[in-house]
Amino acid sequence: METTRIFSAEQIEVHPELPVILKDYSKAIIRANPKNVIAFSAEYFRLKAGIQGDPVPGSGETNDDITT
Repeated sequence: METTRIFSAEQIEVHPELPVILKDYSKAIIRANPKNVIAFSAEYFRLKAGIQGDPVPGSGETNDDITT
């Protein structure tokens, strides 16, 4: 696997959807103020990705706390 070294910010290509994803995620974290940020984050992105299943253990949040 070839690794390209990054020497300046101009070399970084940011996916056009990333800023909106991060903004929405940041708002959800601030609103919910979860005890377990990692579990909340896993549940947040599981729901955003449309992955079916049980809530992530330890997320401690309801689906109302995480808008899709």
